[in-house]
Formats: sequence, structure tokens, C-alpha cells
Amino acid sequence: MRPLKAAELLLVWERGLNLTLLERALLLLAAACPESDADTIAGWPIGARDAHLLHLREWIFGPLLVNTARCPRCGEQVEWESRVSDFDQPPPQELPAAGYALRAAEWEVRFRLPASRDIAAVMGDTGADANRALLMSCILAVSRGGAAWAPEALPPAVAADVMARMEALDPLADIRIALTCPQCADQWHAGFDIAGYLWAEIRQWAEQTLAAVHQLARAYGWSESQILELSPLRRQLYLGMIHT
Repeated sequence: MRPLKAAELLLVWERGLNLTLLERALLLLAAACPESDADTIAGWPIGARDAHLLHLREWIFGPLLVNTARCPRCGEQVEWESRVSDFDQPPPQELPAAGYALRAAEWEVRFRLPASRDIAAVMGDTGADANRALLMSCILAVSRGGAAWAPEALPPAVAADVMARMEALDPLADIRIALTCPQCADQWHAGFDIAGYLWAEIRQWAEQTLAAVHQLARAYGWSESQILELSPLRRQLYLGMIHT
């Protein structure tokens, strides 16, 4: 994995304009991880994928994360801050050849961790149906009393145990931020989606960068590639000199 240059990041942003958020995340990682092909990246566990996105975000915009959430009780907007290092847990990189195993009573389940391709496959489903379909896609084998069973035969309690085990094995797959409302003191955990957060930052950065390119090209006659080769600090200093 490597940082992206300004011209590379602009190209990723442009190519991702008409894609889904999931496709945008994979596009970003494909550009930043030339050592891995697209199919390999799509097969990474979600926690591994999001750990890479967090590190990429730190390279591009720094370690501080600032976001807002609505209090579920009173509707107050709450601002929170975290650092990328707060989520620096070693994610699973490769699935064991035989998968992970879970035993519950007479049931034995072998499974793998959900990946981006699994999420893409269930995007048309909603709620409990989506969760069930996602679980079924990640089950490799089911047996009861030594006999093979279809994954769909899993009792709800065993299925819930498998999903809980998946979450424990891949904690970065569902990032939650503990928050307290300053207005009503309600406490809850807000979800944090690094893919959506990072893409919103990239969109804002791209619009600002293109505006800077326009001004500098008109003032100095430089090409886009020449301007993008400048450091952000030097671009800003040149912009300041235009108006002096």
C-alpha cells in the first residue's frame, strides 16, 4: 500500500463519480494497493478493507477524525473527535484454509468473514433478510451430530452465535463510537463508516483542488500537471500571491 499523489487521487475521484460507495472504496484501494488485484481486494474481510482505508485517510488528510451524530433521544447534533490510531487493531488479513469453526451444542459450523463481494451480493436486500443472506454466503459447511446439513437449517440461536463470532474476529467491520449527548445526557454508540467519511472528504478536496488549478493556470499559465506537482502548501502560497 502506498499514498496517492494529487493527480492520482483526482483520477480516482473522477472515475468514482457514478459508482456506488462500495465500488468507490474498492477503487480507492485498487489505486493505493497496486500489489493486490481487484479480486483480492474485494475478498478482504471488511475489517481489513476498512483498516486500509483508515491508513489511507491518515496519509491524505491526517490522523484526526471529526464528525457529527444526532442524539437518538432529543435530536441534538453532537460533534465527536477521534484519531485513526484509536482504531488501530490488527485486522484479519487472510482466511485460514479451512475457515473458522464454531461449535454450539451438536452443531458445528465452518465459516469465513464477510467481504466486500458478499455485501455487493446482498445490497438489494434489507434488514433481517440482508443479514441472513450475508451470513449464508459466508458459511462453508454445517454439520450436526457428524452429518452434513444445509446452512439454511441452522437454528436462529446458532446463526446468532456465528454472527457474534464474526464480529469478534473482525472488530473493525462495525466501528462504533461511544457518545454522550450534552443536552439530555443520553448515551449511545454511533456507527462510523470510514468509506463514506473518506469519500466525502475526497469530494470536497477535489472541488477545492480543481478551483485552485483553475486560478493558478489562469494567473501563471501553468498546466494542470505542473500545478498538481506542487505541494499543497506551495499551491496555497501562490494562490495568496494572486490576490496581493
